Amino acid sequence: MEEKNRSQRRWLIPALLAVVVLLLAVILVFVMKPGAEPVDIQDGETPKLGYAEGTTVVEDPDALQKAVDEMYAHAAEGGVTLEYKNDARSTDGENFSCYIANAVENRYDMYLQIFADSELTDQLLLTGLLRPGSAFDNISLEHLLDPGTHRVYVAFTQVEEDLETIHAQVMVTMDFTVTE
Repeated sequence: MEEKNRSQRRWLIPALLAVVVLLLAVILVFVMKPGAEPVDIQDGETPKLGYAEGTTVVEDPDALQKAVDEMYAHAAEGGVTLEYKNDARSTDGENFSCYIANAVENRYDMYLQIFADSELTDQLLLTGLLRPGSAFDNISLEHLLDPGTHRVYVAFTQVEEDLETIHAQVMVTMDFTVTE
């Protein structure tokens, strides 16, 4: 019986030692956890930001410069220049007098989609392509609007030269008014 107790004691000491080491490791992980250092701000001082922890070094030294160059090239292209009058008018709810253009400053062809709802499920119109510098002064909707003023949602969508790939898109609202 005494031999059995000695055998159990031999395993008890290493097991306890392993548990203590494991607890110390867990405590060290939580105490030494990487994170932002607290900022000590005195009254009237401007806070200063510290460096972020847990970042990695860029493997390609030219990658950052390439990204910056691409950003500048994209910025040089310009955005979507919008050219339209906010209101369109109709007497029959289908044919509207309006002004919606692909501004001459734009470099890409565009098409327009007009929706009656903010969820973009009730399509009123899908146009063909407009070249830069061309405009609609009249449009006919796919279904009638009732008399009154309607807030519609217009997507100006530019396409790449392949005429399939979207280059950029901007959503605006317009007021379409149907008079009786």
